[in-house]
Amino acid sequence: MREVLEAIHAIARRSPGRVAITDAQGAFSYGELTQAIAATAQALADSAPVVGLLMPRDRRHVAADLALAALGRTIVPLPDFFSPGQWQHMITDAAIGVVVTTAELRQRLGDPGVPVVVLEHPASAPWPTVSPSRRVIYTSGTTGAPKGVLLDESAMAASLRGLERAVQAEADDIHLSVLPFSLLLEQLAGLLLPLKLGARVHIAASPQSAPAEAEQVGATTSVLVPELLAGWVAWLRHTGRQAPASLRFVAVGGAPVGETLGAAAWSLGLPVHEGYGLSECCSVVAVNRPGRRSPGSVGHPLDGVRVSVEDGEIVVRGPTVMTGYLGGAPTGGVWRTGDCGRLLPDGSLQVLGRKDDVVVTANGRNIHPEWIEPMLLADPAIQACAVLAGRAGLLAAIVARPEAKAMSPAQWLPRLQQLTRSAPAYARPLELSLIPAAEARANALFTMDGRPRRRRIAHFLKEAEMNFHEMLITETHRERQDFLSIPLIARTVAEGADLPLYLSFLHSAYHHVRHTVPLLQAALAACGPDDAVLAAGLREYVAEETGHDEWILDDIVALGGDGQATRRARPPVAVRAMVATAYHLIAEEGPYALLGMVHVLEGMSVALAIQAAQSIRARLGAEATSGGGFSYLTSHGGLDVGHVEGFARLLDAIDTPARRRVVVDAARDFYGLYGNVFRALAPRPAEISHAA
Repeated sequence: MREVLEAIHAIARRSPGRVAITDAQGAFSYGELTQAIAATAQALADSAPVVGLLMPRDRRHVAADLALAALGRTIVPLPDFFSPGQWQHMITDAAIGVVVTTAELRQRLGDPGVPVVVLEHPASAPWPTVSPSRRVIYTSGTTGAPKGVLLDESAMAASLRGLERAVQAEADDIHLSVLPFSLLLEQLAGLLLPLKLGARVHIAASPQSAPAEAEQVGATTSVLVPELLAGWVAWLRHTGRQAPASLRFVAVGGAPVGETLGAAAWSLGLPVHEGYGLSECCSVVAVNRPGRRSPGSVGHPLDGVRVSVEDGEIVVRGPTVMTGYLGGAPTGGVWRTGDCGRLLPDGSLQVLGRKDDVVVTANGRNIHPEWIEPMLLADPAIQACAVLAGRAGLLAAIVARPEAKAMSPAQWLPRLQQLTRSAPAYARPLELSLIPAAEARANALFTMDGRPRRRRIAHFLKEAEMNFHEMLITETHRERQDFLSIPLIARTVAEGADLPLYLSFLHSAYHHVRHTVPLLQAALAACGPDDAVLAAGLREYVAEETGHDEWILDDIVALGGDGQATRRARPPVAVRAMVATAYHLIAEEGPYALLGMVHVLEGMSVALAIQAAQSIRARLGAEATSGGGFSYLTSHGGLDVGHVEGFARLLDAIDTPARRRVVVDAARDFYGLYGNVFRALAPRPAEISHAA
């Protein structure tokens, strides 16, 4: 990185005492940094053309990295979170000729099969003649064998120029460095960019101490992944603090940032700006700009980077695209990312997800399921499995064989860790979901030959986290919206109704409400020995619902209508169809079907009844008697608030997929049937005569 090295050297000549880097062990001024670079370069002058770099996350790493860049080497950072097996793959794949490390990391390295240089205290030396360098950045390993991304100096220089303009970086910044130095994102945005401008880099001792250190040093910028952002938010909440006012820009990338997390961060003073990128495109493709953040997007592409969406896939063109994978074909400056997205009208980019099955964990690691799943399936107690992104890392969804059913999650997790011991720590499951074999079959979560249907499994687990009442609301959302969009309902809630229309509504209501108790009794009679919870709930409903039909007749009379005429009248066709369906479903599908009808009628009461009563009363004005005519709507609407809470508890006791499916299907039917009752009501005089 000649441009960066020349800038550092120039700053050191002008202001040698200016602080460049601080960490837990001390500090480098720009003068001291240039001396360390020069001394290290002299110590490594005879090193091989391709160098592996395994260093602690401190000032020594920065000096060694820049020294190798000055020598024109191809630098291959060896991530300290990789396993020895992955390091060995990188050494072989990249044709690394020497590994540079420190005494404390030498033992972990083992025997890499190439010479190892242990850096100690190199002697002072003159500033070297700077040569062009390259980098090979290895991904987290989507198949277990990480791929090497080859980046030349011009690509990184173009990325730095785009970043400098995008984040409005300046010499007065104090950058809080939290991410591993082996990550290209941190190399560029966290080290090279601040040092190029004469800013200060403060290396946090750990992610856990980063929030407190940000306060201590007055940090202005930082780069995080969502997992670390969530930890910072939790720390601020726990301590009752706000983020330091000095912070002006916090870039977050590596994985999607949820809107809830983003909003929480901003409320606590963390100026989060979402970004998007890949190692193949010099880590940053797009980022939200200071003062121009667009929640839900990853901002505009960097200057000089062209982004298009072709057949739904994000495609990147420009000088920041890698030369190619090691041993692979040249990219020609074009990279099809494999991510789905769209360009918003303002030119910002929205990322919608992966086209393939690569799992992206909360800390930004990419893991291919087919790397880990065979390790798990080596256990004879596991019948089928899938790995997915969990809350904090990898989640294993396990279908156990009958002989292992008695094992608890607490017993399973250590076993899974042992099964995946050859993988690096970030690729070992930290969370577990045990799926009963019967539910796996009922929901077709795996193919006949045992291959997981990942999206279906993820959906199944998401539903399992919901209580059944939440799931019922989610699964019937479209039918509910169709019901609420019936013109008569929307108009009546907003504007009220005239007296004939309101009487017509009460007439229809009477003829289905009078069947409430008989329907409850029919469902109660259909309960068997395994339905004790449902039976108890139905008995409570019978006691609560008795007499509600008479409220309606009283309301009709209070408004000048003929309650007895309503009692004797033939019910409207739509009402008859709804009630007949309820009896039929109880007889054919069992007592749980009635809960679908209860969900619709009581849920709509809570949503509409009291508001509708107020609108109708205001519309009728003098025609409405003082306090009369609205007991059914107001009392029933208020009572149903409590009913819905009890109903939710009753639903949560339904623990079999088959019974839950009966309730969901019935609710969908009754949204349509109850909607037909309102569609049949016309703004005309009631169908029966209500004598004054």
